[in-house]
Amino acid sequence: MGVKERREREKQARREQILTAARELLHKKGINAASMNQIAKKAELGVATLYSYFKNKEELFITLQQEGLDLLKSHVSKAINTAKSPEEKLKQVALSFLDFSQKRKNYFFIINYFISNPEILFDPQLKDKVDFQAEKTLVVAEQVIREGIDKKVFKNLDSRRCSIMFWGMIHSLTLYKKLETTILRNDNHYEVYEFAVDHFIDSIRSQ
Repeated sequence: MGVKERREREKQARREQILTAARELLHKKGINAASMNQIAKKAELGVATLYSYFKNKEELFITLQQEGLDLLKSHVSKAINTAKSPEEKLKQVALSFLDFSQKRKNYFFIINYFISNPEILFDPQLKDKVDFQAEKTLVVAEQVIREGIDKKVFKNLDSRRCSIMFWGMIHSLTLYKKLETTILRNDNHYEVYEFAVDHFIDSIRSQ
């Protein structure tokens, strides 16, 4: 391995070291309480090193958010590849989202943190950047619904609004996993989730 390649590998490893520390601190403290100094300490690096990779804390956390959204889109897209009908594809979108929330908990927490927080945490330009990234996943469901409409499997509805309703439903129900010992103590989270998804699909089915 040449000097250039080794330096590039070291640079990428250090960047991942910073992101790993930021993920853990965001999960424990939230963005407002996690400072660049704390991230540097957690990563065992100097603060100046962090600033050589990221302009500020917001840019660092935006990177984590985009990373998570890319992984989510990839996870969902792979899940629908084996499904044939629009109904099966839409259900796979929902089930893969639930699967992602359980297998990629750190990333799901980060995605959910920014979506659920009532405050706008970043300046409008950065917020728009994240929103456009999130829209790529929204479009996966929208395309499936549009396919179902074109094949006359689904009613001739607004595919955009249907996909927004769909994502809102599965996102909210995924969070109900935390209520297994209270509200869902006499029920099964997965079964409730699947029940809601099946009924949504039935509601837009043409027959």
